[in-house]
Amino acid sequence: MGKQRRKFNFEFKKQVVEAIEAGMSVNEAARRNGISPSVIHHWREQLRAGTLIDRPSLREKALEKENQKLKAKIGDMVMEIEVLKKADAWIQRRRKLDTSIITEKNLAEFQKDAES
Repeated sequence: MGKQRRKFNFEFKKQVVEAIEAGMSVNEAARRNGISPSVIHHWREQLRAGTLIDRPSLREKALEKENQKLKAKIGDMVMEIEVLKKADAWIQRRRKLDTSIITEKNLAEFQKDAES
């Protein structure tokens, strides 16, 4: 079987390149970190071009996906709560109207509910 490909995070790559920029030789940095000098040259070119980016790990991607699902679920629940609050307010108004006596003061409220 072949070698398993190692993955290095953005901070490590940046640290290695910065060490070279500070005066360490590419071969010395390669020896210290067990990396091929050509890989370091590639990172250096990417950093200069601005294409050396920090990509999220698989775990971070999975957590982001789960986060989006949970946010959607919360949104649905908030909407459901709002509907239930409105229904409860309507039921309370109906109960109040059903048990109250129509007087000149509350006649407009009865007429408003009858129209809707």
